[in-house]
Amino acid sequence: KMADGEKAAKVRDCIASGKLKFDEKKWEAVYIWEDNEKVPTIDSKALERDNLLYNEDAIRRFLVARNMNPEKAAAQLVDAQGWRVKNAAACFMGEDAKTFQPDPDEDVYKALCPHAYAGKDKCYRPIYWERTGLIRVPRVVKYISPRKLVKRHVRSMEFLTYSMKLNARACVSDFIVDSLEFDRKPAELIAEYSDPDFLKQVVVMDLSGLSYAPDSVGISAFRSCMKIDQNFYPERLGVCFIINAPWIFTGVWAMVKHFLDPRTQQKFRILGSRYHDALKEVITEDNILDCYGGKLTPPETFRVHAEEKKQQILDEYKRRQPREGIDRAKTAPA
Repeated sequence: KMADGEKAAKVRDCIASGKLKFDEKKWEAVYIWEDNEKVPTIDSKALERDNLLYNEDAIRRFLVARNMNPEKAAAQLVDAQGWRVKNAAACFMGEDAKTFQPDPDEDVYKALCPHAYAGKDKCYRPIYWERTGLIRVPRVVKYISPRKLVKRHVRSMEFLTYSMKLNARACVSDFIVDSLEFDRKPAELIAEYSDPDFLKQVVVMDLSGLSYAPDSVGISAFRSCMKIDQNFYPERLGVCFIINAPWIFTGVWAMVKHFLDPRTQQKFRILGSRYHDALKEVITEDNILDCYGGKLTPPETFRVHAEEKKQQILDEYKRRQPREGIDRAKTAPA
């Protein structure tokens, strides 16, 4: 622990030296705003809350992700903070820093991307469930751009980060009561006493119904999301179960896994239809969705809608979108 503390101090010294600069060009490929979109302005209080550079949890995570190399961890932290400011990552939080701004494209995901956060595993980590095999990216991008898909992922990671902090705070609440350390900030107690796994998530991706047709747009979006996760949200994944994986996925995985660093690759478990025992090693029956042999009722967002209902949701979504020609006329100079 002392050695880790010394390395964290070196990270802070590297940052304080002022020699490290954010490389905008290096990260242009993973900017999340369209060229014609106005990037939201973040007020000074939100920017201060959002600063990763002196956050103890962030320093620890970036050190672990960079094999405890202080110089590399510091460089990545500077790039991560620069990317967050450039992309206004904090804008997804409400002004109270406790709620999230609604996603204007939520209905597209409701209709075409069954997913949900539900339950916790045996280490109290939140679980994300997704019917990945039923998501047809070519149809999704008829309504939203590939870059918006990546923006949605960042929005989800911001929500996850906040949820993890609440989760960690709850996990140490018993300690606070038992030790009567009410004079110390919860953040300090979380950093000192909570298991780092409390600040990670479990992912279950169901590939039932996976299309055999190669999808370059989907692979490209996945690659961008993985690049963002590894560089700007490191050490947020505990384990990822890919279940009901068909034989064809072996070839897809052989290509996709090269987007991941070796440490992240080890967190993926590729399983066929006999996945139940593997899930139960990590998740209790009460926290497994009932459609996968557990007792937990899936949230509404995990529902697979009939085709007629999907189209009804999408048509309503399209009706609410501003017409491009009218928008141009409104913004054209007099």
